[in-house]
Amino acid sequence: MTRQMWSVSQRMIFLALCLSWLVPPARAAESLVVTVDIQSRVFIPHRAVLHHGQATTFVIRNHDSELHAFVPSDLFTGVNLNVTGNGAPEFGPHGFKRAIVPPEGSVEIHFTPEQVGEFSYICDMPGHQMAAMIVVE
Repeated sequence: MTRQMWSVSQRMIFLALCLSWLVPPARAAESLVVTVDIQSRVFIPHRAVLHHGQATTFVIRNHDSELHAFVPSDLFTGVNLNVTGNGAPEFGPHGFKRAIVPPEGSVEIHFTPEQVGEFSYICDMPGHQMAAMIVVE
């Protein structure tokens, strides 16, 4: 290989490396983001629809000035998940149990729904009679 060819090869490699840093990698499937707002002791919307097998970020945002809880039924039993946000998640022997959501705070649950069906959830704070539904299709 001549010196000139070597120099051109080095420039092309350098250019390819620079471009690889600028171009974001291709993503697999996009994550579904579903947001439930808590306002005036009500979950809005009352019915959230998720898709079986699709990576999901389920966001609960508390717009009230009091603590609320997100207490799901069996949807998260034995499911691998990650909980982020400024809430306080609680776990038990079967996995995720509930999350306390502070005033003007939020909790994000990152998971992939593994079961199809309707799953209720409530706020179990004393005096709060809040309930809603997650539907996995």
